[in-house]
Amino acid sequence: MKSRKAKIYRLLLQTLEHAGASQETINKRKQRLKSLLRIKAFNEISKGVIFETDSSIFVVGAHLPFLMFKGKRVIGMTTDSPMYRLFKGKKDGDVIDFGTDKESISIL
Repeated sequence: MKSRKAKIYRLLLQTLEHAGASQETINKRKQRLKSLLRIKAFNEISKGVIFETDSSIFVVGAHLPFLMFKGKRVIGMTTDSPMYRLFKGKKDGDVIDFGTDKESISIL
């Protein structure tokens, strides 16, 4: 696992502990994150990918509480969300229209 990806993963696990949810919900979310992030390296956005744009970091396939990492909001999105359809299949370096801005994608 890349160093930056590993740091985000550890931060996500720590944040889940303080999310104010039931222990059962916390355990389910942790298990989901662990299974998603064990998957091999990716070259395009799909389930299990962590990627970033100029303004945010995204984790595909996980529901997350609000958190920030190095000044960027970390957003969890499911594969059936409208936002996922915007990113699905995009590759490292692709540029997308994100709101009124154009942002480049970097897969971690």
